[in-house]
Amino acid sequence: MKNTNTTALKFTGIIMIVFAIVYAIVGTLALMGTVNGALPGHESQETLVVVLAYAVALFALICGVACVKGNTGLAKICGAIFAVVGLISLIYLQVVQSAFSIADCLAVCFGVSIFYISSKIEKGE
Repeated sequence: MKNTNTTALKFTGIIMIVFAIVYAIVGTLALMGTVNGALPGHESQETLVVVLAYAVALFALICGVACVKGNTGLAKICGAIFAVVGLISLIYLQVVQSAFSIADCLAVCFGVSIFYISSKIEKGE
């Protein structure tokens, strides 16, 4: 079972790296005004929304690399931080702009799944 969990963690890590790259590119294009409607809050260039978005992308990249390398301790911590930052971004965007960001929702889901898989590996299950 541990081998299956390790494989799942590595696969999730690869998804996280791709997610980070795509999220950063789309966020940058939205800031430049090239893409409209993709990420709420970027078009109006609201500072906190943009900072939280790039924080989510950065944590996704770090967490993805940790998962691929099999560093379960770091992956568990990064997954938790990733989920919390994604949740903060999701709530802030909902309160301030009454908008929903699917990217932040995915961030929370990925963060929780990485935390869970890493915990299972550490326990030896």
